[in-house]
Amino acid sequence: MSEEIRIPDEAVASAESHCGRPVRWDLISSRRGSVVWKGVGPSASVALKAGQGDGAPITSREITVAERLPGHSPLIASGRTEATTWLITPWHHGPSTWDVFHTVRTTHQGTQEARDAAVDLCLAVADLHRQGWVHGDLQPDHAIHTRTGIQLIDWTWATSRALTPSRIFRGGLPHLLAPELAAEIKAGHRPVKVTPAAETYTLTATLWRSATGTWPFDYTAACKTEGSITGPGARQLIASGQLPPTLAPQWPAVLSVLRIAMAAPPEARPSASDLALLIADAAQ
Repeated sequence: MSEEIRIPDEAVASAESHCGRPVRWDLISSRRGSVVWKGVGPSASVALKAGQGDGAPITSREITVAERLPGHSPLIASGRTEATTWLITPWHHGPSTWDVFHTVRTTHQGTQEARDAAVDLCLAVADLHRQGWVHGDLQPDHAIHTRTGIQLIDWTWATSRALTPSRIFRGGLPHLLAPELAAEIKAGHRPVKVTPAAETYTLTATLWRSATGTWPFDYTAACKTEGSITGPGARQLIASGQLPPTLAPQWPAVLSVLRIAMAAPPEARPSASDLALLIADAAQ
C-alpha cells in the first residue's frame, strides 16, 4: 500500500464483499494526491482509487461521473472519510491501446490487430459522443481492449450537457490537445470545454502516439527537445499552429489518414465514426 494514502477500512470491506476474502492489493500509481490499487480476490478483481488533498475533489468528480454514466464506468462502491475520498470499479482485463500497438511501434508488424483495435476505439468514442458525453482525457493508457469490447477508464474530466466542466481541468495531456483547445487554454478561457471535434483530434493523436511512440508534432522545429517541453510550453507551441508534423516510418497508410485528420480545421475534422471507416479502409 502507498505510504502516503492508506486504503480506508470501509473500502477494504466493500472490496472483500465484492471479491471475496482475502483481497491482495497491488499499487498501480501514486501521484498528485491520488493513488490507484488493483485488488485481487478469489472471485473478482477491482480498481480502487483514493484521493487526499488536491486528489480528493478529483476522485469525487469521478464518482459523480460514474453515478451519471452507468455502464461505461460501473461503480461498485464509494465513500468519504475525513481525509480520503475513494471509489471502487471493476478491474478491466486486457491490454491498453498502447500495449496493443507495441508490435507496430517496434517491428512495424501486427497491423491487423492494431487496425481492429483502432476501429474499436473509434467506435467506442463515437458511441460516447452520440450519448452526449465526451471523455475529456483520452490517451493511450486510458482505453482497455477487453474480450467484450473497449472499456475507457479515468473518467474524472468527462462532461455532458448536464455535467459541466470542472474549473480545475487543464485540458488533458498537453501533447495530444487539439490546436483550437490549446489556443483557448493559452488565452485563459475557463472552464476548458472539450467538444466532440476536439476529442476526435485527441483520439487521432492518441492513435498516432500508440503507433509511433512519438508525439504528433516535431518540437525540434522550435529548437527544443521533447524532454524540455513543459505542459504550458507544449500548449503554446501547439496553439501557434506552426509546428510541423512528426515524420514516422510505421504503418504509412494509416499514419497518412491520421495526419490528414489532425491537419483539418475543427469544422472539417472527421467524426470518431468517420475516423473508424477511414482507418478500416486504409488498413485493408
